[in-house]
Amino acid sequence: MYHHTESMVQMAEDMMRQASQMEKEVKMMLEMEGRAWGIELDRRKNARALMEELASHQENNEHPAMTWAYVPEDAVEYDTAMPDDYAPYDPQEHWHDDGTMHSHDDGMEPHTHNPA
Repeated sequence: MYHHTESMVQMAEDMMRQASQMEKEVKMMLEMEGRAWGIELDRRKNARALMEELASHQENNEHPAMTWAYVPEDAVEYDTAMPDDYAPYDPQEHWHDDGTMHSHDDGMEPHTHNPA
């Protein structure tokens, strides 16, 4: 009986450590999101309190324009505009063995472009 009790206690301790680590990571993510919204959150508070504080701030403010790195656009010295030739990912785009790349309906299905 001792073996089962010991393993259950060990599993409970492991779960508590994992939960503690997860809460630290969630707090860090909330802090980053808060900074993106222009608010500094105090990670000494619990995760729920941080989430509620952030949600309240978000409800009462407009989302600031941001770059990919959570830096306000007006705080960077480089061009943040989308390139003119930007094209979103095309799931039909594919390459052929001869090096030809193109896109068309059912493009991922096996096919050739040799004249019949």
